[in-house]
Amino acid sequence: MKRNYIIIIGILGVLSLVSIAQTQTSGQNAYAQLVRSGMDKMKAGDYQSARDAFDQAVRYNDAGFEGHLGLGTAYFYLRDDSSAERELNKAVGLNSNSFETYAVLGELYYRKDDLVTAASYWEKAVALNPSAVALRARLERIRKEHGTEKDFNRDVTSHFLIKYEGNAKIEAGKIVLRILEDAYGVVGRGLSYYPSQEIQVILYSGQQFQEVTDAPGWSGGLYDGKIRIPIGGIEQETPGLRRILYHEYTHAVVRTITPRVPTWLNEGLAQYFEGREVSAQQMAMLKRVAQLGKLPPLSNLEGSFMGLNSGQAGYAYLFSLSAVRYMADTYGLYRIKSVLEELGKGANTGDAISSGLMRSYEEFERGWKRSLE
Repeated sequence: MKRNYIIIIGILGVLSLVSIAQTQTSGQNAYAQLVRSGMDKMKAGDYQSARDAFDQAVRYNDAGFEGHLGLGTAYFYLRDDSSAERELNKAVGLNSNSFETYAVLGELYYRKDDLVTAASYWEKAVALNPSAVALRARLERIRKEHGTEKDFNRDVTSHFLIKYEGNAKIEAGKIVLRILEDAYGVVGRGLSYYPSQEIQVILYSGQQFQEVTDAPGWSGGLYDGKIRIPIGGIEQETPGLRRILYHEYTHAVVRTITPRVPTWLNEGLAQYFEGREVSAQQMAMLKRVAQLGKLPPLSNLEGSFMGLNSGQAGYAYLFSLSAVRYMADTYGLYRIKSVLEELGKGANTGDAISSGLMRSYEEFERGWKRSLE
Protein backbone atom coordinates (compact mmCIF):
# COMPACT_ATOMS: atom_id res chain seq x y z
CA MET A 1 0.00 0.00 0.00
CA LYS A 2 1.24 3.44 -0.83
CA ARG A 3 0.41 6.61 1.08
CA ASN A 4 0.86 9.78 -0.97
CA TYR A 5 4.30 11.16 -0.22
CA ILE A 6 3.97 14.42 1.71
CA ILE A 7 4.43 17.04 -0.99
CA ILE A 8 5.63 20.30 0.46
CA ILE A 9 2.61 22.52 0.92
CA GLY A 10 2.82 26.14 -0.04
CA ILE A 11 6.39 26.15 -1.36
CA LEU A 12 5.40 27.89 -4.54
CA GLY A 13 3.17 30.35 -2.74
CA VAL A 14 6.12 32.29 -1.40
CA LEU A 15 7.45 32.77 -4.91
CA SER A 16 4.77 35.33 -5.72
CA LEU A 17 7.42 37.74 -6.90
CA VAL A 18 5.49 40.67 -5.47
CA SER A 19 8.69 42.47 -4.56
CA ILE A 20 10.69 41.66 -7.67
CA ALA A 21 7.81 42.26 -10.08
CA GLN A 22 8.32 45.97 -9.51
CA THR A 23 12.00 45.95 -10.40
CA GLN A 24 13.31 48.17 -13.17
CA THR A 25 16.69 46.98 -14.43
CA SER A 26 17.06 44.41 -17.18
CA GLY A 27 19.03 42.13 -14.87
CA GLN A 28 16.32 42.24 -12.24
CA ASN A 29 13.65 41.65 -14.86
CA ALA A 30 15.58 38.65 -16.18
CA TYR A 31 15.78 37.33 -12.61
CA ALA A 32 12.04 37.71 -12.16
CA GLN A 33 11.29 35.96 -15.45
CA LEU A 34 13.59 33.06 -14.62
CA VAL A 35 12.03 32.60 -11.19
CA ARG A 36 8.57 32.60 -12.80
CA SER A 37 9.77 30.03 -15.30
CA GLY A 38 11.16 27.90 -12.49
CA MET A 39 7.85 28.12 -10.66
CA ASP A 40 5.93 27.02 -13.73
CA LYS A 41 8.28 24.09 -14.35
CA MET A 42 8.06 23.01 -10.73
CA LYS A 43 4.27 23.11 -10.75
CA ALA A 44 4.35 20.89 -13.84
CA GLY A 45 6.66 18.43 -12.10
CA ASP A 46 9.60 19.12 -14.43
CA TYR A 47 12.17 19.53 -11.69
CA GLN A 48 15.25 19.39 -13.92
CA SER A 49 14.03 22.33 -15.99
CA ALA A 50 13.00 24.11 -12.79
CA ARG A 51 16.48 23.62 -11.38
CA ASP A 52 18.04 25.05 -14.54
CA ALA A 53 15.78 28.12 -14.47
CA PHE A 54 16.42 28.82 -10.79
CA ASP A 55 20.14 28.26 -11.28
CA GLN A 56 20.18 30.94 -13.98
CA ALA A 57 18.12 33.20 -11.73
CA VAL A 58 20.63 33.14 -8.88
CA ARG A 59 23.42 33.84 -11.36
CA TYR A 60 21.64 37.08 -12.17
CA ASN A 61 20.91 37.88 -8.55
CA ASP A 62 22.70 35.84 -5.88
CA ALA A 63 21.00 37.94 -3.20
CA GLY A 64 17.53 36.84 -4.36
CA PHE A 65 15.83 34.77 -1.67
CA GLU A 66 13.20 33.40 -4.06
CA GLY A 67 15.81 32.00 -6.44
CA HIS A 68 17.70 30.11 -3.74
CA LEU A 69 14.49 28.72 -2.22
CA GLY A 70 13.30 27.57 -5.63
CA LEU A 71 16.68 26.07 -6.50
CA GLY A 72 16.91 24.26 -3.16
CA THR A 73 13.40 22.88 -3.57
CA ALA A 74 14.15 21.67 -7.10
CA TYR A 75 17.30 19.95 -5.86
CA PHE A 76 15.23 18.35 -3.08
CA TYR A 77 12.86 16.77 -5.59
CA LEU A 78 15.81 15.66 -7.71
CA ARG A 79 17.24 13.99 -4.58
CA ASP A 80 20.47 16.00 -4.69
CA ASP A 81 20.41 16.49 -0.95
CA SER A 82 23.75 18.22 -0.48
CA SER A 83 22.92 20.85 -3.12
CA ALA A 84 19.41 21.25 -1.69
CA GLU A 85 20.79 21.86 1.80
CA ARG A 86 23.31 24.39 0.50
CA GLU A 87 20.70 26.44 -1.36
CA LEU A 88 18.10 26.26 1.39
CA ASN A 89 20.62 27.46 3.97
CA LYS A 90 21.39 30.38 1.66
CA ALA A 91 17.67 31.11 1.56
CA VAL A 92 17.54 31.09 5.38
CA GLY A 93 20.45 33.53 5.45
CA LEU A 94 18.55 35.88 3.16
CA ASN A 95 15.19 35.46 4.90
CA SER A 96 15.05 33.85 8.34
CA ASN A 97 11.27 34.17 8.54
CA SER A 98 10.30 31.90 5.65
CA PHE A 99 7.79 29.20 6.54
CA GLU A 100 8.40 27.51 3.20
CA THR A 101 12.18 27.21 3.62
CA TYR A 102 11.88 25.55 7.02
CA ALA A 103 9.19 23.22 5.67
CA VAL A 104 11.49 21.97 2.91
CA LEU A 105 14.47 21.68 5.25
CA GLY A 106 12.32 19.55 7.55
CA GLU A 107 11.47 17.23 4.67
CA LEU A 108 15.13 17.05 3.68
CA TYR A 109 16.25 15.97 7.16
CA TYR A 110 13.29 13.63 7.50
CA ARG A 111 14.44 11.87 4.35
CA LYS A 112 17.91 11.59 5.90
CA ASP A 113 16.27 9.91 8.92
CA ASP A 114 17.39 12.75 11.22
CA LEU A 115 14.03 13.06 12.94
CA VAL A 116 15.22 15.47 15.64
CA THR A 117 16.54 18.04 13.17
CA ALA A 118 13.51 17.60 10.91
CA ALA A 119 11.20 18.29 13.85
CA SER A 120 13.19 21.37 14.83
CA TYR A 121 12.72 22.89 11.36
CA TRP A 122 9.02 22.06 11.30
CA GLU A 123 8.61 23.63 14.73
CA LYS A 124 10.06 26.86 13.31
CA ALA A 125 7.75 26.63 10.30
CA VAL A 126 4.64 26.09 12.42
CA ALA A 127 5.64 28.97 14.72
CA LEU A 128 5.79 31.22 11.65
CA ASN A 129 2.49 29.91 10.29
CA PRO A 130 0.24 28.52 13.04
CA SER A 131 -2.55 27.90 10.51
CA ALA A 132 -0.47 25.26 8.68
CA VAL A 133 -2.67 22.37 9.80
CA ALA A 134 -1.10 19.75 7.51
CA LEU A 135 2.42 20.52 8.66
CA ARG A 136 1.33 20.59 12.30
CA ALA A 137 -0.08 17.08 11.85
CA ARG A 138 3.17 16.06 10.17
CA LEU A 139 5.11 17.41 13.16
CA GLU A 140 2.97 15.42 15.60
CA ARG A 141 3.56 12.29 13.56
CA ILE A 142 7.33 12.73 13.49
CA ARG A 143 7.32 13.11 17.26
CA LYS A 144 5.53 9.75 17.48
CA GLU A 145 8.05 8.22 15.11
CA HIS A 146 10.99 9.49 17.11
CA GLY A 147 9.49 8.29 20.38
CA THR A 148 8.91 4.84 18.89
CA GLU A 149 12.11 4.44 16.88
CA LYS A 150 14.78 6.26 18.89
CA ASP A 151 16.16 3.02 20.39
CA PHE A 152 15.71 0.83 17.32
CA ASN A 153 18.61 -1.22 15.99
CA ARG A 154 19.92 -0.55 12.48
CA ASP A 155 21.34 -2.75 9.75
CA VAL A 156 22.62 -1.48 6.42
CA THR A 157 23.24 -3.09 3.04
CA SER A 158 24.30 -1.42 -0.20
CA HIS A 159 20.65 -0.69 -1.03
CA PHE A 160 18.69 -0.60 2.25
CA LEU A 161 18.75 0.74 5.79
CA ILE A 162 16.53 -1.29 8.10
CA LYS A 163 15.43 -0.38 11.63
CA TYR A 164 13.79 -2.66 14.20
CA GLU A 165 13.34 -2.93 17.94
CA GLY A 166 15.31 -5.29 20.15
CA ASN A 167 17.75 -8.12 19.65
CA ALA A 168 14.85 -10.54 19.25
CA LYS A 169 14.21 -9.13 15.78
CA ILE A 170 17.77 -9.43 14.45
CA GLU A 171 16.90 -12.59 12.57
CA ALA A 172 13.68 -11.01 11.27
CA GLY A 173 15.71 -8.08 9.99
CA LYS A 174 18.07 -10.41 8.14
CA ILE A 175 15.13 -12.22 6.53
CA VAL A 176 13.54 -8.94 5.43
CA LEU A 177 16.81 -7.65 3.98
CA ARG A 178 17.34 -10.89 2.05
CA ILE A 179 13.86 -10.64 0.51
CA LEU A 180 14.32 -6.97 -0.34
CA GLU A 181 17.62 -7.67 -2.08
CA ASP A 182 15.76 -10.27 -4.16
CA ALA A 183 13.10 -7.67 -4.94
CA TYR A 184 15.79 -5.19 -5.94
CA GLY A 185 16.86 -7.59 -8.67
CA VAL A 186 13.43 -8.79 -9.80
CA VAL A 187 11.73 -5.39 -10.00
CA GLY A 188 14.92 -3.85 -11.39
CA ARG A 189 15.01 -6.31 -14.27
CA GLY A 190 11.29 -5.87 -14.90
CA LEU A 191 11.42 -2.09 -15.13
CA SER A 192 15.08 -1.76 -16.14
CA TYR A 193 15.57 0.53 -13.18
CA TYR A 194 17.66 0.20 -10.03
CA PRO A 195 17.39 3.01 -7.45
CA SER A 196 20.75 4.47 -6.53
CA GLN A 197 19.50 5.96 -3.26
CA GLU A 198 19.39 4.00 -0.01
CA ILE A 199 15.83 2.93 0.83
CA GLN A 200 14.75 2.97 4.48
CA VAL A 201 12.75 0.10 5.94
CA ILE A 202 11.18 0.13 9.41
CA LEU A 203 9.79 -2.95 11.18
CA TYR A 204 7.12 -2.38 13.83
CA SER A 205 4.89 -4.35 16.08
CA GLY A 206 1.25 -4.18 15.00
CA GLN A 207 0.48 -1.60 17.69
CA GLN A 208 3.49 0.55 16.81
CA PHE A 209 2.54 0.48 13.14
CA GLN A 210 -0.96 1.78 13.86
CA GLU A 211 0.27 4.43 16.30
CA VAL A 212 2.90 5.80 13.90
CA THR A 213 1.09 5.54 10.56
CA ASP A 214 -2.66 5.74 11.34
CA ALA A 215 -3.02 3.35 8.39
CA PRO A 216 -6.40 1.67 7.79
CA GLY A 217 -6.89 -1.72 9.40
CA TRP A 218 -6.75 -3.52 6.05
CA SER A 219 -3.20 -2.29 5.37
CA GLY A 220 -0.44 -4.89 5.49
CA GLY A 221 2.32 -2.33 4.94
CA LEU A 222 2.95 1.24 3.89
CA TYR A 223 5.30 3.26 1.74
CA ASP A 224 5.40 7.00 2.41
CA GLY A 225 9.02 7.65 1.50
CA LYS A 226 10.01 4.81 3.82
CA ILE A 227 8.84 1.19 3.76
CA ARG A 228 6.94 0.49 6.98
CA ILE A 229 5.92 -3.05 7.85
CA PRO A 230 4.05 -4.45 10.89
CA ILE A 231 5.88 -7.66 11.74
CA GLY A 232 5.87 -10.22 14.52
CA GLY A 233 8.69 -12.42 15.69
CA ILE A 234 9.16 -14.23 12.40
CA GLU A 235 11.77 -16.93 12.26
CA GLN A 236 11.60 -17.80 8.58
CA GLU A 237 10.47 -16.38 5.28
CA THR A 238 6.78 -16.74 4.43
CA PRO A 239 4.98 -16.20 1.11
CA GLY A 240 2.88 -13.47 2.72
CA LEU A 241 5.93 -11.55 3.94
CA ARG A 242 7.57 -11.83 0.52
CA ARG A 243 4.43 -10.44 -1.18
CA ILE A 244 4.21 -7.47 1.19
CA LEU A 245 7.87 -6.59 0.79
CA TYR A 246 7.83 -6.86 -3.00
CA HIS A 247 4.67 -4.72 -3.01
CA GLU A 248 6.10 -1.93 -0.89
CA TYR A 249 9.48 -2.05 -2.60
CA THR A 250 7.74 -1.55 -5.96
CA HIS A 251 6.19 1.64 -4.57
CA ALA A 252 9.68 2.82 -3.60
CA VAL A 253 10.95 2.18 -7.13
CA VAL A 254 8.00 3.97 -8.73
CA ARG A 255 8.52 6.92 -6.40
CA THR A 256 12.14 7.31 -7.45
CA ILE A 257 11.12 7.31 -11.12
CA THR A 258 8.26 9.78 -10.67
CA PRO A 259 6.82 11.62 -7.67
CA ARG A 260 3.44 11.78 -9.42
CA VAL A 261 1.60 8.66 -10.55
CA PRO A 262 -2.09 7.66 -10.67
CA THR A 263 -2.89 5.33 -7.80
CA TRP A 264 -4.37 2.62 -10.03
CA LEU A 265 -1.08 2.36 -11.91
CA ASN A 266 1.02 2.49 -8.74
CA GLU A 267 -1.04 -0.12 -6.88
CA GLY A 268 -1.47 -2.26 -9.98
CA LEU A 269 2.30 -2.42 -10.49
CA ALA A 270 2.89 -3.20 -6.81
CA GLN A 271 0.48 -6.13 -7.02
CA TYR A 272 1.97 -7.25 -10.34
CA PHE A 273 5.47 -7.52 -8.89
CA GLU A 274 4.28 -9.18 -5.69
CA GLY A 275 3.02 -11.91 -8.02
CA ARG A 276 -0.70 -11.45 -7.43
CA GLU A 277 -3.00 -12.95 -10.07
CA VAL A 278 -6.65 -12.27 -10.83
CA SER A 279 -8.41 -15.43 -9.63
CA ALA A 280 -11.02 -17.26 -11.70
CA GLN A 281 -13.74 -16.05 -9.34
CA GLN A 282 -12.53 -12.47 -9.57
CA MET A 283 -12.30 -12.70 -13.36
CA ALA A 284 -15.90 -13.94 -13.54
CA MET A 285 -17.01 -10.99 -11.43
CA LEU A 286 -15.03 -8.53 -13.57
CA LYS A 287 -16.60 -10.01 -16.68
CA ARG A 288 -20.11 -9.54 -15.30
CA VAL A 289 -19.38 -5.96 -14.29
CA ALA A 290 -17.80 -5.22 -17.69
CA GLN A 291 -20.74 -6.67 -19.60
CA LEU A 292 -23.08 -4.46 -17.59
CA GLY A 293 -20.91 -1.45 -18.44
CA LYS A 294 -20.27 -0.71 -14.77
CA LEU A 295 -16.50 -0.81 -14.61
CA PRO A 296 -15.35 2.52 -13.14
CA PRO A 297 -13.36 4.89 -15.35
CA LEU A 298 -9.70 4.69 -14.44
CA SER A 299 -9.73 8.44 -13.88
CA ASN A 300 -11.83 7.70 -10.77
CA LEU A 301 -8.96 5.58 -9.42
CA GLU A 302 -6.18 8.13 -9.80
CA GLY A 303 -6.51 9.49 -6.26
CA SER A 304 -5.54 7.92 -2.95
CA PHE A 305 -7.23 4.71 -1.74
CA MET A 306 -6.50 5.60 1.90
CA GLY A 307 -10.02 6.75 2.73
CA LEU A 308 -11.73 3.62 1.41
CA ASN A 309 -13.25 0.96 3.61
CA SER A 310 -12.01 -2.61 3.23
CA GLY A 311 -14.70 -3.58 0.69
CA GLN A 312 -14.16 -0.52 -1.48
CA ALA A 313 -10.40 -0.94 -1.26
CA GLY A 314 -10.69 -4.55 -2.38
CA TYR A 315 -12.50 -3.52 -5.56
CA ALA A 316 -10.12 -0.63 -6.22
CA TYR A 317 -7.08 -2.88 -5.91
CA LEU A 318 -8.66 -5.54 -8.13
CA PHE A 319 -9.51 -3.05 -10.88
CA SER A 320 -5.96 -1.67 -10.65
CA LEU A 321 -4.37 -5.10 -10.91
CA SER A 322 -6.58 -6.04 -13.85
CA ALA A 323 -5.75 -2.85 -15.76
CA VAL A 324 -2.00 -3.13 -15.16
CA ARG A 325 -1.88 -6.83 -16.07
CA TYR A 326 -3.66 -5.97 -19.32
CA MET A 327 -1.17 -3.15 -19.91
CA ALA A 328 1.82 -5.40 -19.24
CA ASP A 329 0.50 -8.29 -21.36
CA THR A 330 -0.48 -6.04 -24.27
CA TYR A 331 2.32 -3.47 -24.36
CA GLY A 332 5.13 -4.88 -22.22
CA LEU A 333 6.82 -3.63 -19.07
CA TYR A 334 9.22 -1.46 -21.06
CA ARG A 335 6.23 0.59 -22.25
CA ILE A 336 4.99 0.94 -18.69
CA LYS A 337 8.45 2.20 -17.76
CA SER A 338 8.07 4.81 -20.53
CA VAL A 339 4.73 5.91 -19.05
CA LEU A 340 6.38 6.36 -15.64
CA GLU A 341 9.23 8.34 -17.17
CA GLU A 342 6.79 10.66 -18.93
CA LEU A 343 4.98 11.21 -15.65
CA GLY A 344 8.35 12.00 -14.10
CA LYS A 345 8.86 14.72 -16.70
CA GLY A 346 5.62 16.40 -15.63
CA ALA A 347 3.14 14.92 -18.13
CA ASN A 348 -0.42 14.30 -16.98
CA THR A 349 -1.77 10.75 -17.02
CA GLY A 350 -3.36 11.03 -20.45
CA ASP A 351 -0.30 12.47 -22.14
CA ALA A 352 2.03 9.99 -20.39
CA ILE A 353 -0.01 7.00 -21.55
CA SER A 354 -0.31 8.40 -25.06
CA SER A 355 3.44 8.88 -25.31
CA GLY A 356 4.42 5.67 -23.53
CA LEU A 357 1.90 3.25 -25.07
CA MET A 358 1.32 5.01 -28.38
CA ARG A 359 -2.38 4.83 -27.53
CA SER A 360 -4.61 7.43 -25.98
CA TYR A 361 -5.81 7.01 -22.38
CA GLU A 362 -9.31 6.40 -23.77
CA GLU A 363 -8.12 3.77 -26.27
CA PHE A 364 -6.16 1.95 -23.59
CA GLU A 365 -9.14 1.97 -21.22
CA ARG A 366 -11.53 0.72 -23.93
CA GLY A 367 -9.10 -2.09 -24.76
CA TRP A 368 -8.86 -3.11 -21.10
CA LYS A 369 -12.64 -3.17 -20.67
CA ARG A 370 -13.19 -5.08 -23.91
CA SER A 371 -10.66 -7.69 -22.76
CA LEU A 372 -12.91 -8.41 -19.79
CA GLU A 373 -16.11 -8.78 -21.77
